[in-house]
Amino acid sequence: MVLGRRGSICSERHDEDGLLANNGRFISKRVTSSRWLFILILGSLALNVVLLCIIFLHDHTERLNRTPQLLYSPAQDAILYEVKKFHRGFGDKKTVYQGDPSPEVDKVWKSLYNEIGISRISREQAELLPNRTYPFIGDEGDQNAIRIALSKDYYQTVLSPEEFDDVQGSYGRDHISHCLDAVREAIMCASDISVITWQWNDQAKKALGHGDVLHTCRSFEKIKEWAAENQALVDFKADVFVTGDPVVDGVD
Repeated sequence: MVLGRRGSICSERHDEDGLLANNGRFISKRVTSSRWLFILILGSLALNVVLLCIIFLHDHTERLNRTPQLLYSPAQDAILYEVKKFHRGFGDKKTVYQGDPSPEVDKVWKSLYNEIGISRISREQAELLPNRTYPFIGDEGDQNAIRIALSKDYYQTVLSPEEFDDVQGSYGRDHISHCLDAVREAIMCASDISVITWQWNDQAKKALGHGDVLHTCRSFEKIKEWAAENQALVDFKADVFVTGDPVVDGVD
């Protein structure tokens, strides 16, 4: 009887030891599983943060480069926004477009638009235009006309009387008035909201406005590249009527 009891006790102890061992392994597995679960959750959170940052940056870039065109333009896909610093335009901060009239100044102004001229578009693109007309890009011609009109004494000596008609032609009062208003409309249309800062100047003993700040601009070079790729290589004859074009009474 005693021996049987001892055997039973040993068996129970053996079972208890086995149960404890199994419980230990179970607890160890639970701890390991919890640790891996924590690592996975932490990694998931970190990945979500990274993805949110990527989405935010992508959305910011999309907003920056998105074309805010309410009306169709064949060059709208060429629009790219960039940050540019403006020039003060005074003293030694003048640009190559400023200064006394000269062949060099004329050349850089003409390079803005005269090297390309009129653009050619497809019939499909023409059908999307809000106004059926011959497309022109920019108003640099108006700016240049104003510049030339400000230096009549010089240009009267380098241009022919037909080219420089300061009464009825491109540099007369009426045309320059038109050019100034065209520039005004372009400025108001763009409505640049960049901030011009005021900074104290010890020499002047007062705060001076600084126009040489960063601006969000359309890349002129990209639009110019589009114009060059779509340059009309045939003579433009404005006095030839094309069937299907609108007929407008009077001259405007």
